[in-house]
Amino acid sequence: MKNKQKTPRAPQYDARLPFALCYAIGVVLLAALEILCYLIDPKNEFVFYGLALFAFYAIVGGAMLLAYLLRVARLREVMLAAEDMTTEISDVFKYVIDLPYAISDSRGNVKVINRALQDLLSFKSPICNVPLSTFCAISIHDIIRSTGEPREVRFARALDAHGEVVPGAHGFHVRLGHDGRRYELVSYAMRLRGQDYYMITFHDVSDYLELREKMERESPIVGYIVLDNLQELAQYVRVSHRSAANEIENILKQWASEMGGLLREYDRDKFLLVCSAEALQRCVEDNFSILNRVRQVKLGDNSFPVTISMGISTLGGSFKDREAAASAALDIALQRGGDQVAIKKADGVTFFGGRVKTIQSNTSIISRVNSNQLCSLIAQAGNVIIMAHRNPDFDAIGACIGAARLAMCAVGKSKTEVHVVMNRECEDFRICAEHLGNHAIYDELFVDAHNALDLVRSDSLLIIVDVNNVNIVEAPDVVKNVANIAIIDHHRQFEVFDFAPVLSYIHPTASSASELIAEMIEQSPYSDELRKEEATLLLAGIMLDTKNFTHSTGAQTFSAVHYLYEKGAHTNVTRLFFYETLDEMITASDFGSRTRIYRGRVAITWLNTDNTRAEKINERVAAAKAADRLLTVRGIDASFALVSIGNSVSISARSGDAINVQIIMEKLGGGGHFDMAGAQIKDTSLTYACELLKGAIDDYLDNEEAERK
Repeated sequence: MKNKQKTPRAPQYDARLPFALCYAIGVVLLAALEILCYLIDPKNEFVFYGLALFAFYAIVGGAMLLAYLLRVARLREVMLAAEDMTTEISDVFKYVIDLPYAISDSRGNVKVINRALQDLLSFKSPICNVPLSTFCAISIHDIIRSTGEPREVRFARALDAHGEVVPGAHGFHVRLGHDGRRYELVSYAMRLRGQDYYMITFHDVSDYLELREKMERESPIVGYIVLDNLQELAQYVRVSHRSAANEIENILKQWASEMGGLLREYDRDKFLLVCSAEALQRCVEDNFSILNRVRQVKLGDNSFPVTISMGISTLGGSFKDREAAASAALDIALQRGGDQVAIKKADGVTFFGGRVKTIQSNTSIISRVNSNQLCSLIAQAGNVIIMAHRNPDFDAIGACIGAARLAMCAVGKSKTEVHVVMNRECEDFRICAEHLGNHAIYDELFVDAHNALDLVRSDSLLIIVDVNNVNIVEAPDVVKNVANIAIIDHHRQFEVFDFAPVLSYIHPTASSASELIAEMIEQSPYSDELRKEEATLLLAGIMLDTKNFTHSTGAQTFSAVHYLYEKGAHTNVTRLFFYETLDEMITASDFGSRTRIYRGRVAITWLNTDNTRAEKINERVAAAKAADRLLTVRGIDASFALVSIGNSVSISARSGDAINVQIIMEKLGGGGHFDMAGAQIKDTSLTYACELLKGAIDDYLDNEEAERK
């Protein structure tokens, strides 16, 4: 085993004088003892022994004293050499080495700086007593992260283009001197003379930061662009739409050329865009004015604007990953109704545009494909769970019943169970349950959210209807534990799903989820199996969301209604579902009396329900009806009804063709359609919620005015 070489250490105190004094006293005492013995009896044997002891002590003690004195002298020589070297190194580090540093106390006062930092700051003396923030815009509180023992810390901020300190990922970056170069600061804690000090070194990282920023600016961005309503517009005008498509292609090519990008058509009316991150940032700053330029292209009698949709990815990784993310962003833009840009970032999806209301398209073929796929998934599932959003309305209930009928037909004679997760205490459900009657098939069909989790199996299929935001479904825990999820909805998709649905049929141009389900049943092999009661509930859902066929109604809507009529549904029955109670009429009157006009074209009303009335009415439904009524007022382009429910505020929004209330509600954490949306703000008062709503309206209308200019 090798002996470890120990570094010589200086003695804690100087023991040379005590050691020599003890040695001298020993010599004197032994000599005195020897003399005394000789005087008493010179021939005594003790005289010989004393002489031997005296000689041994004198020799051994003298040797030890000499060795100690030599060791102390050698250590003193080493210490003096080390001190001289430390002083020389300190002088070299302070005056020769080109690494700027400063010594600061715990209060942020700089005590000493070296010559390199003196040259940067044009200071005449290395001794100063100024705050650290004087020359690097940083206080000592940003340096010391916590109280207690001093520790080494690294800074976590950077400077923006104006020289201000902002958060960054590579340490505190500061600009020093007249050349504006940037330095990274690193702090080392130390303790001197019983006080805490920090040695702050400045490392020149200008070249590195410039290279990194250049790479970020020139980072390639991948995007997809499609003409999203050209085929639909061609159904309404008897002109060729190719001239409009060619004009839009020229506009897009000019736009791509202006920002130094690459645009290539990979399919008819579909384009691939590649540009730099810097060019994309310029587009973001002008709110993608290319959308307005494209809208100027009209088809037919100049009353139908053509629109485009874009999906762009700013994520890193390979080009394959970027292309997949851009494709997913484009799907979201189209599912939200088109005429917008969806930019997929690491922290979510950002949207621009969405100013034009979409035209309802023919969905028969799409319904047939999705119906066959859903039936195949149902046949392979161990059990089927169906749910909609919380506080279900007639559309959600009707869509659930229709989906349950399709599932019960698809499972055939197998023992696959079908259940609908529903809040049976909801007033709208009680109305629907009375209409369904006491059929044995419905006795075990409905379960509440508490018991729904017990139904989850590894091969379960969850069908979500009339909602694509999984946070507001009837049983969110079920969504988290089911692997196979199918979504059928008519609301615009707000964000990317955290999971991959086995079926995603989101069609914002449809009037209601009941319309989509009715079409899917009609296009399935089980179109004759729909019962009269079930058809009536589907018809009620369509009537609710179309406001008795006066809103978001197209040819496909009436086609679905015709099928439901053939199965026994009739408006004479469904109109009974919408009768109001006296309390609801009084509530509607209260809403009307509080109406205010905002910015000349927006109507806002509100209601703060008391506990007595809250037990008798559905506040959200009352707010939705109030918003619908306000939209019939001449000169009103959008209406908003707010209602306070407990410690939260619910907002119902409606509009015509001029204002996209979905964008306004998304600013408040909600969502919906172009002309029908909503939001719920938790832990807030009615007054504050109204201020937030006005701010969102101002932001939308101001951006709209800026785009027009």
